[in-house]
Amino acid sequence: MTSNSSKVSVRCVSEEGRISISFTYPKAMTPPGKVAVRVFNFSRSLEETLSKTLERIGLYVLEKCFPKRKKNKPKQKDHPESENLEIQMEEPVVNALLLTPEGQPVSSEVANKDAWQDGSILVIGDRRFTVARNAPSVNKLAIDKYLVTECPVSPTMDIEFCYPDNCKSQWFMRDKDSDPWTLESEEKIFQPRESDAGHKLKVVVTPVVDEKVGDAKEATVDSILLSPGRCPFEKRQQHTNTLLEYPKLRFMSYNILAEAYANSDYSHKAMYPWCEEKYLSLDYRKQLLYKEILGYNSDIICLQECDSKLFEPCLRSVLANQGLGGDFTRKGGRLSEGLATFFRKSRFSLVESCHAVLSDELCKNPSNQDILEKLQTNTEVFERISGRSASLQMSVLQCLSNSNRLVCVGNTHFYFHPHAAHVRLVQSIISMRCIERLVSSYKAKGFDVSVIFAGDFNCLEFAGTATFIKSGSVSEKHVDWYQGGRVHYIPGLSFSHPFRFEEACIFPYTNYVGYNAQLDHIFIEKGRFTVDNVVPMPAHEEVMELTALPNKMFPSDHLALICDLLWNEPMK
Repeated sequence: MTSNSSKVSVRCVSEEGRISISFTYPKAMTPPGKVAVRVFNFSRSLEETLSKTLERIGLYVLEKCFPKRKKNKPKQKDHPESENLEIQMEEPVVNALLLTPEGQPVSSEVANKDAWQDGSILVIGDRRFTVARNAPSVNKLAIDKYLVTECPVSPTMDIEFCYPDNCKSQWFMRDKDSDPWTLESEEKIFQPRESDAGHKLKVVVTPVVDEKVGDAKEATVDSILLSPGRCPFEKRQQHTNTLLEYPKLRFMSYNILAEAYANSDYSHKAMYPWCEEKYLSLDYRKQLLYKEILGYNSDIICLQECDSKLFEPCLRSVLANQGLGGDFTRKGGRLSEGLATFFRKSRFSLVESCHAVLSDELCKNPSNQDILEKLQTNTEVFERISGRSASLQMSVLQCLSNSNRLVCVGNTHFYFHPHAAHVRLVQSIISMRCIERLVSSYKAKGFDVSVIFAGDFNCLEFAGTATFIKSGSVSEKHVDWYQGGRVHYIPGLSFSHPFRFEEACIFPYTNYVGYNAQLDHIFIEKGRFTVDNVVPMPAHEEVMELTALPNKMFPSDHLALICDLLWNEPMK
């Protein structure tokens, strides 16, 4: 191929009805020694004929790269007899032609959707461009504003026509702008050392699919922050420095604090006034979260208040790099944060992942008609319960060491209001019915199914919600049904479920923001699991050293629950 050959990027997605054509073309009449190019981006209908598109390309290239030449009159002293004579200048013409990969002209009447094939050749004037149709591309690339030494770094990418695993990453570093960039790593995840504090960092990502290589994109950050020191969670990780093997498994539940609740004027001034704004930023907190979550070496992880923008571009990639797969559910099916469940792929395979918006289950699932009819007798109570966005994420995991053994993991985040115990009771009833239906479907197929139900239940150990989940029943006389006073009391709300659970971890608190209590729970099915070890909480002095949570040492206002469970022999 000659030196004047280049590439034209063609993006063609049938559902969008448009085709995008992009290339660069050199400008004519540029000063000697300089190169000037024009970037062209065309958007045309997929059904438009090739001839119309090529005509438009030729005309536009002519207009932008070949300026019109002025018609000059000759000087009269040189041509006294031709006062009105003009010198005619030949106008340039730029023709566009599309050839097949074999070099044959493509019919001008073919529609764009069929004409622009990978490897075709676009000829514009004396320039030739090789067509790259739907080539892998990195549309956007960024690195977090706050990078912390000794914490994993993952770039945020918007990619198309490829997967993150298909991208090649290169990490460069330098001390000053005048220094050359030094290649530090070609791993997908990079972890700066303590000695890298203050240095500049650059990542270059190149998308690759089979033999197709897309254009590289780069992103930089001006300075890497020094780690805040040994975080209290690192002491906890001394209890989890090795992976477990069957029949043991390590389970974690953690509310990681969504950005919407951490990074606003209200949160800065009213909720977490003790914490500097930069430490409330998700860009900073996510660095500590990566380090903390990975260091527990868990086999199953349930996260609440996980931001959608954290899960997909970053967290999923960081955890996948350590052998963990996962799924995400938006709260209420629409909010920017929600539930994420991860599992170690060397221990489990994902059989099914499903979710339910609990208010939708209440109002739309016929199996909950008995609850619905009772709640609808009190309009105020019904509207309060049916307007909530709480969701339940359910994951059915198959044990790779015993293919007949399944664990059904429920992950949830119940309504937070301190005077809404009756709302949480209804949410727990709906949740247990969802779990029961799912478990029954697999037991009917002959599987041995055990259940773990975890999350931020926003209730105390002895509240109606926890009591119902553990004991399997709640009476219409339970005090939590009177939460809104007698005017909100609805008779006949007695319910049960077939499971029996126990608490895997009991602590004075899992949330410390001035108010402190254990709001997070891991409920394990009795007889199916035995608690082998519970990872201790940080010392109270460490939690309150910087007033409360979160702070520069603690990335969330909650503390993670981690326990090692022994999977008991199947019941006969």
